[in-house]
Amino acid sequence: MESLLHNKCPYCKSHQIIQDRHPRIGKIQYFCKTCKKYFSEDSLKGYPPSNVPFPVIAYLLYFRRRIPEFSNMRRFRPFVNYLLKYLKINKKDVSRQTVHHWIHNFDKYLDSIISFDEAKVFCHHRLEEISKVSPPVKVIPYRTALEIIERKYGKKTVIVLIKKDPVIFQELVEIVSKHGVFGWEFLEAGFGGVSVGSGSTKATG
Repeated sequence: MESLLHNKCPYCKSHQIIQDRHPRIGKIQYFCKTCKKYFSEDSLKGYPPSNVPFPVIAYLLYFRRRIPEFSNMRRFRPFVNYLLKYLKINKKDVSRQTVHHWIHNFDKYLDSIISFDEAKVFCHHRLEEISKVSPPVKVIPYRTALEIIERKYGKKTVIVLIKKDPVIFQELVEIVSKHGVFGWEFLEAGFGGVSVGSGSTKATG
């Protein structure tokens, strides 16, 4: 067990906390010796409690905030569920109610809790860890990823994103290119000379 001298319990603010493996759920939790409560690393960092790691929720909400099409739940929720499955967080789709809860309860406080860069680092680190144990996915060429985004959201949206938010645009292209996010329906149809087979992305031409 490891003592955490510089951290405080989110319930009673005591510094008497230790890292422990909770016997019921089999993963690392923290335990306060003062109030006898368990809590997660998210709680330790001051993140709102959630079954999904809060940096992942923040990552999704930052995308929604900056991509106009994601104001439409029918466009945003499929992306949410695809990414959660790809990150091996949820096997089942999250409900509309859950996504609405994130939006209404977390979005307005997002900047004061976690930055986009912090959320991005968390997600990229998780993707790197997954890639070590999962079959490698071949990268979709940058041009094809760009065509997928243009076809799905229109050239005007792409131009606006490039001008107003080049950081989020580059991240968008990267996750399409490396992970197929946003574009599976085009990939499955062989769009852009790319097809999908056996859970990996393969160039066909």
